[in-house]
Amino acid sequence: MNESSIAPQQPATLLFVDDEPNILRSLQRLFRSADYVIHTAESGAAALEILQQQAVDLIISDMRMPQMNGAEFLAHAANDWPETIRILLTGFADIESTIAAVNKGKIYSYLNKPWEDNELKIQVAHAIEQKRMREERQQLFDIINTQNAELKDLNTHLEDKIEQRTAQLKSTLNQLDGANKSLEKQYTDTVIAFAKIIEMRPGIKSGRSKYIAEKAVLVARELGMSAEEKKAILYAGLLIQIGKMSLPDTLLAQPFYSISPIDQHCYLRHAVEGEALLNGLTQLKGASLLIRHQYERYDGSGFPDGLAKQNIPLGARILNVVGDYIAYLEGSMTAEAMPVSTVLSRLMVRKGSYYDPEVIDAFIKVLKDTTVEVELPAVEKSWKTSCVVNEQAVAVARPVIEILWTQLRSGMEVEGVYFENKPYIRNCIVNQKIIQTIATLRDNTGKNPIVKIRLGAR
Repeated sequence: MNESSIAPQQPATLLFVDDEPNILRSLQRLFRSADYVIHTAESGAAALEILQQQAVDLIISDMRMPQMNGAEFLAHAANDWPETIRILLTGFADIESTIAAVNKGKIYSYLNKPWEDNELKIQVAHAIEQKRMREERQQLFDIINTQNAELKDLNTHLEDKIEQRTAQLKSTLNQLDGANKSLEKQYTDTVIAFAKIIEMRPGIKSGRSKYIAEKAVLVARELGMSAEEKKAILYAGLLIQIGKMSLPDTLLAQPFYSISPIDQHCYLRHAVEGEALLNGLTQLKGASLLIRHQYERYDGSGFPDGLAKQNIPLGARILNVVGDYIAYLEGSMTAEAMPVSTVLSRLMVRKGSYYDPEVIDAFIKVLKDTTVEVELPAVEKSWKTSCVVNEQAVAVARPVIEILWTQLRSGMEVEGVYFENKPYIRNCIVNQKIIQTIATLRDNTGKNPIVKIRLGAR
């Protein structure tokens, strides 16, 4: 996808609503130096007229206004213009009205009057940034939906061709079998390509989705799951981070256990966002359900629906284990990369509470299996994978994942950097000088290097 596929962004449009002209003037002064288009209204009714005539990105409304208060106005706005972000200004005495506004107006946030200028500007900037990311994400999905429609149309024509050639039934069935495999491979390749696009979003770690998908499919095989179930797990693993595209950079950059409970809840909602984004794509229906339930816990304490034990889809139970495993290894859980043995101990301690015991046993068996060439069915043949352990099978080797070369950082342990399949460096800790050399070589050759790193502490 080239940059011209995404529409250029226009200055954000803000609407300030307050029955006190001096408040409106204060808000105008506060935001006039930024890149915004500003409208004002001294009543809810006047603001609704503006919304009917002008596209607005964000509303800041006072709570106490005559005739139509802020809660009532924001409820109207939420109903008719749901994509517009809503912020409420309220006094300390308006707690009941504020609760009504949260429930009816579906507000993004609220601030007490008098507000602190810098805090309000930050709130507005963050809200606009999230809205822009949602709009860009929708544009990306419009492209994917178009591709999906084209694939569906092709499949329909293949089925029509079968019906028309009943006299050549045997040869037609053979042709259809080959065409369906090709079509399925094309669809899988499209999902893989889109997974790489997702990982180009700053703050989303590259290589993680592919690793989760690979290991989850092997666990599913160990548990005797069907080909259709394994396909859903494969697609869910590849697209497991799709909902993170709407998260702010600050949230993506912090380890999960270091952020506040409110921010943790906001982060976990990417699972629900991911399901919603895939809604309507028939071939990803099973995968979207697994993405939604990736944070459910075996004891029922998880997110978003508090499902327990066998009520959690088995594929989601698998993704939960593999996802937590790699998160602990790379340090995105606790800010500190852990040795494989420590991570496995953490998983075992939570066996039967956070994690399905049967899944834990199957996952550890997959990790400890001797190195083998894994013969994958057609839908899984986009790559080959192997798990490596020592001959005594007492210590699992640290995972090796492929990342974008732009995400290489000083201190990472590189398994190898390859240009056109030829090794450039192997088995070292990179520093800024090495990274700069790789960047220079990339500029000189015009070829992107393949970078593979080891996860977990030694």
